[in-house]
Amino acid sequence: MDRHSGTGRDRIGDHQEALNWISASPLPDREKDHLKKFVASYPGFTFFRNTPEEINRHERENNLRFPDWFRDARETLAFIHPDTLTHPPVLVRFDRPDYDCSMSDSEETQWYQIKTGVMGEDDRELFVDQAGLYPIATWFGTNQSYLAINLHDPGDKRIHEFSGTDCWDMSFAGESVEDISLPAFTSYPRMLSHISGFKFPDDSIVSAKRF
Repeated sequence: MDRHSGTGRDRIGDHQEALNWISASPLPDREKDHLKKFVASYPGFTFFRNTPEEINRHERENNLRFPDWFRDARETLAFIHPDTLTHPPVLVRFDRPDYDCSMSDSEETQWYQIKTGVMGEDDRELFVDQAGLYPIATWFGTNQSYLAINLHDPGDKRIHEFSGTDCWDMSFAGESVEDISLPAFTSYPRMLSHISGFKFPDDSIVSAKRF
């Protein structure tokens, strides 16, 4: 794969094109398998991958540097590509986390928005600067659960989970928030492979096709 390509049509593709991106990527075989499982579970969807320029822009806007493994994953396959930008956004639910964390304790159906982008200044100072966590997904409509990458340890490929409410409460109490998170998934590709369903703005739900 030409890691410096990816503008226009070649960053958006159907099921087969996404599988081709994965096969040609530099990712470890296990992570490729996780991404292939995700794509195979939703054969009718359109997918996209980030360009290096998009990742660079997110870094500039948030004044941070992403770990190389996160760039590699997102430049291979980022997420599905919806037909239009809508509100509410496309949401996902997970079948289970890989680790015992607070998201596994909830009896509610948790619908997450997966997104990279600019945060508010207060959230950025607390989550990124103090906790060392960059949120990549949030339990939509709540502050109860965020999924994030660990910026303090670039070698940690796990996706972590934390409560925004708890983080703010600890900050107001003068407590350190450096250890606020717990691991949820072993990697970004693994997280995508655990998506068990999508919820679209019209409230329609598409469940994963399992083999």
